[in-house]
Amino acid sequence: MLARADEDPASARAAAVSALQSLLLEWGETPSADTVTGLVEQAARTDDTLLDFHAEAEVLDRFNPAADAAERAKLFVDAARARLVNI
Repeated sequence: MLARADEDPASARAAAVSALQSLLLEWGETPSADTVTGLVEQAARTDDTLLDFHAEAEVLDRFNPAADAAERAKLFVDAARARLVNI
């Protein structure tokens, strides 16, 4: 999904949502939101450092597809991957 976001910024939000949903599922939690912001807030209950990405989440939810949407989505994919490595 993230690779597609480079060419199609409209898919960037879906990549971020997917990464956060996967992270929550790996933590044994059922994702309860369908927005990047909501998923960041839910995941932050387990790892509060994810709140550092709250502003980026709001941008993806409000302004998709922004020109830099793929880069913003990459933040969430990378954050999810980093946390999965530490499980």
